[in-house]
Amino acid sequence: MSSLREYREEQLAKIAKLRELGVNPYPAKSFRDTAVIDVIESTEKLMGRGACVAGRVLSRREHGGVQFIDIEDGGKILQLIAREDVLNAQYEKGLLAFNDLGLITRGDFVEAAGVVANSDSGELSIEVKGFRVLTKVLRPLPDALDDKETRMRRRYLDMAINYDVRNRFIRRSKFWQATRDFLNDRGFYEVNIPVLEHTTGGADANPFVTHMDALDQDFFLRISHELPLKRLLGAGMEKVYDLGPRFRNENYSDEHLPEHVAMEWYWAYADWKDGMDLMEKLFKNIAHKAFGKTVFDWNGESVDLSSEWEQWDYAEVIKKNYDIDVFGCTIEQVAAKLKEHGLEVDKDDSIPRGIDKLWKNIRKDVVGPVWLINTPTFISPLSKASDKDPRYVQRFQAVMFGSELCNGFGELNDPVDQLDRFVEQQKMRDGGDDEAMMLDLDYVEMLEYGMPPACGLGFSERVFWVLEGVTAREGVPFPQMRHEVDTVTKDVYPEIYGPEGLLATASQKQQDFSKRIVAVVNKEIEPWKVANTVGHMSAYHGNKMAKDEFDSGEFFVTRDSHQLPRNSQYPIVIKRAAHKDLHKLYRKAKEAGLKVHVFIREMIETNSDADIVESLRGKTIDEVEIYGLAVYGDNEAVNKLTKHFQLWN
Repeated sequence: MSSLREYREEQLAKIAKLRELGVNPYPAKSFRDTAVIDVIESTEKLMGRGACVAGRVLSRREHGGVQFIDIEDGGKILQLIAREDVLNAQYEKGLLAFNDLGLITRGDFVEAAGVVANSDSGELSIEVKGFRVLTKVLRPLPDALDDKETRMRRRYLDMAINYDVRNRFIRRSKFWQATRDFLNDRGFYEVNIPVLEHTTGGADANPFVTHMDALDQDFFLRISHELPLKRLLGAGMEKVYDLGPRFRNENYSDEHLPEHVAMEWYWAYADWKDGMDLMEKLFKNIAHKAFGKTVFDWNGESVDLSSEWEQWDYAEVIKKNYDIDVFGCTIEQVAAKLKEHGLEVDKDDSIPRGIDKLWKNIRKDVVGPVWLINTPTFISPLSKASDKDPRYVQRFQAVMFGSELCNGFGELNDPVDQLDRFVEQQKMRDGGDDEAMMLDLDYVEMLEYGMPPACGLGFSERVFWVLEGVTAREGVPFPQMRHEVDTVTKDVYPEIYGPEGLLATASQKQQDFSKRIVAVVNKEIEPWKVANTVGHMSAYHGNKMAKDEFDSGEFFVTRDSHQLPRNSQYPIVIKRAAHKDLHKLYRKAKEAGLKVHVFIREMIETNSDADIVESLRGKTIDEVEIYGLAVYGDNEAVNKLTKHFQLWN
């Protein structure tokens, strides 16, 4: 840590020296007119001609009156030759003299104007006539960066050192550009749809929740592009797609990130076979455009995207591998096959869940490319059934590299059927399944106006990760990491992280003792119900109050700079009372105009608001069993109503 402080002080001194000379170490403009790669690839054409190049300094060597500086630009390296009798200062233009080059450090960005030439040893070089600093560094650029944690947290440094990582994300850009070009060339329109939604749909996933202050409503970050794009089909557009981020509040894996880029297209008047043909061509196109090849290695085997893709019938694959008839088997037969192949058998496993596990056990070894078709309806109950055989759905999945790389469907456009499925999913959600789909009546209404038959498909950047041969985190430029500030950074910036630093007192306001929340709980209920009641009532008040009103700051800071979240602005006092007294308190608090939250028996017994509405419809307020009541307001008003109640013991 001390060496880093010393290094920064040394660089700050060099910056001060440049400023004394009248040189801006961070000028706004570069005059580069030739990239290093152009010098390398057009040597014959440029030899003996003038060029102005720029890049990051990798090394500097001095031999007598000559200095050799290697710079990197776009992953290519070029030598600069600076001679004492040639390089003169013009500080007003930012140009340094030969003797000023000691102010240059590995990692600096510099600019050199001169003549393309070969050195005495025959190395391609620039004979420098003018030299400028474009950016001075304050931290040392490492020679190598192998620590995975550091590479992920400081991806900019990883890419600066590891050119193969930098090139990976150039390929990623080409991958998505090729996807856009392919669809645009076939008459698809890219339509950017909202990321914030009142209801999420199109997948079974737990969404992220956020709040829009302007509307004072919660929104969900989309888990899929599907429903808004299909609304566009109902609006009369024929071919649409969107490409951008989606968010699924799930765990990390080698094939999944909670935030990732995905693309979905929808095509009116097309069926699933049309979609399958389109996707084969798309896969081949993007492989060629992004990677320059269509043959990829996987576990010592070759996957050739340009070959003829096989089609596997779901039921036939299960029958061939496990000798099970998916339409006539028992749960005991499925469980036996799971155990036989070393797969976990859970208590809540059903035939569909067990069959799906058996398929995934096959999938992990599939080289591909393969289309999985004729998925049984019980495996994919929300999909459109086949017109020829209702036991199957109109679904097609690309399988290769042991993974599912896209999912396509013949789209459901029967509004009555869709509503029935939404209602069933909503019941599951109300029952505690956070990944079940939400009821979207606006979408059903669109279907009632009519949406033509269509095919739709989505794939995520998992396709890129698999073709690139990397894990999910390695396949994105900036993977999410748990926020941490390392000890080196804290030591380097004492004005921020020190005991008297900015963050030691940041976001702290004077605590207001003029108001309070008093939660009065039914003294006859069990301890676990007390905890549940107080938690819900406190959360209600925190949610209803403006952040600035309820929040006293973000954190407390320990001596070693750990940030502990602060408590609420106002104290929360817990008291106890008889059931009859809670009813009296309810009426008095309402009369006093205090903010009140009542927690009742039904709120513990069910998480379905619809059930609570139905229960209360047949009761008077006196018949409601109150578990707790929390009031918020000025101390005097709250104490007047609650001071005779005992503290909870």
